[in-house]
Amino acid sequence: MKFSAAEKRLVKKVAFRVFILISVIVMASYYMIYRYVEEREREIVLKSRYTFSVRIDSHGNVLEPVEEDAVNHTLADDFAQLTIAQIGDIWIHHFTSQYTQKYLSRTKKLEKVDIHETKILEKKTNTVFISFSAIVDEDNYENFIAWDGVVDNGKLICEWVVSFNIDNHYDGTATIYIKSIVTPEEYGITMYNESKKNSVAEKADVTGAEENENEMVFYRIKNAALTVTYNKGERFITVPVNVNDVLYENNSNDKLKYGSYCISTTKTAFLYGGKRNGTDRVPVTLVYTDDMGENWITSEIDTIYNVDYYYVEFFDEKTGIIFVGYDRNNLKESYKIYVTGDGGQNWNPIVDEKTGDIIKGVKFIDLSTGFLCYEYNDEMDSNFYRTTDGGRTFEKVILESQELDSTMLENNSNLTWFDVYREATVPTYSADRIITVYLIQGEQSEYNNGKTVAKYQSMDKGKTFKYIGQYERK
Repeated sequence: MKFSAAEKRLVKKVAFRVFILISVIVMASYYMIYRYVEEREREIVLKSRYTFSVRIDSHGNVLEPVEEDAVNHTLADDFAQLTIAQIGDIWIHHFTSQYTQKYLSRTKKLEKVDIHETKILEKKTNTVFISFSAIVDEDNYENFIAWDGVVDNGKLICEWVVSFNIDNHYDGTATIYIKSIVTPEEYGITMYNESKKNSVAEKADVTGAEENENEMVFYRIKNAALTVTYNKGERFITVPVNVNDVLYENNSNDKLKYGSYCISTTKTAFLYGGKRNGTDRVPVTLVYTDDMGENWITSEIDTIYNVDYYYVEFFDEKTGIIFVGYDRNNLKESYKIYVTGDGGQNWNPIVDEKTGDIIKGVKFIDLSTGFLCYEYNDEMDSNFYRTTDGGRTFEKVILESQELDSTMLENNSNLTWFDVYREATVPTYSADRIITVYLIQGEQSEYNNGKTVAKYQSMDKGKTFKYIGQYERK
């Protein structure tokens, strides 16, 4: 059957109009679906760890929340059949369930939540250890930074020490919510995901690992020898350095000055010297290996002999930085900065001698960006400084103030945030590219008996810092 030219034009015209109509319907449907999903997402209210609560009956069944005035922060006899670990399980299950809802955006969503363990640490204070993991968007998970987890191949792994309040309503029900939450390290323990954390650290070439029998690589000073292991202590390799020439932490003879070494399977380096050993003068020197101790290379950095602090960091196999603090008195200290581009064999000073306050510590995250902390004194409004030009210049960082908890002020209601939180700690840089710094209280602080610290984090190399929360030191 043949169509005339007019019929063909008619068919094409009709087909085009049908195509346009279908396209409009599809676009309209897509828009309606998009708006529907967007509206559903706006309706979802995600509560933080401190604002999320669960109402249960004496058998642990979860009930609808209601407002109650009369509460008692005890686990009453009605709930004696429930352990605090079971209560912790109930809370963490329903807390994480918020983040698995259907219409959440990918940046706020958890998938495949797996609660590994809930373990009682202290019955009297309703304190438990909780470990869990979930799948997250590895490239955009800003909403979970405050959870203090480790992200490895798209899996968020969290370990929390949680203290609960159980508000008994004396009607066979109670509400459970968070009283405090800290990391195991902040609580004073090391728990079960250390191997995973170490694995992540090795991938990122994170340096400065303290000796820990749970770690795969670490150093040890024993029998007047500095040794290093790459297989959890099965074999120790001697580092060719005199232990009398290294710098130690205060009041220690077996802990190296933090930052004066870096250990990984691709680059291990130790700084030593910079002082007089008897009648001998030992210059600031770096000894390093690129093959896990099979061969060691020694590089002289500078002929300085009154060193009080030094720091080394390698960012890859070739580039690295050394910071040396020296000529310290009661008020001031000088420093120099050196860089290498050939793996550590040659070091060039990029900053001539500068003098500032007494150095507390240094952390660089690349050759350009780094942080310098001075020892705090009462004349400072901040002891925390940042550089973006490799240390040639440093700019003061003022972390944003917050409201103090009035219940902890007692008779000091006039105290402000910066009256309490004065001194910044040396920041850390995680495998997730998160910078963490704490503001700690002065010795005379009367806020919560001086036990709390304020935590801040940055995901943009320190351009901005986000307040995370207050944590109580045990």
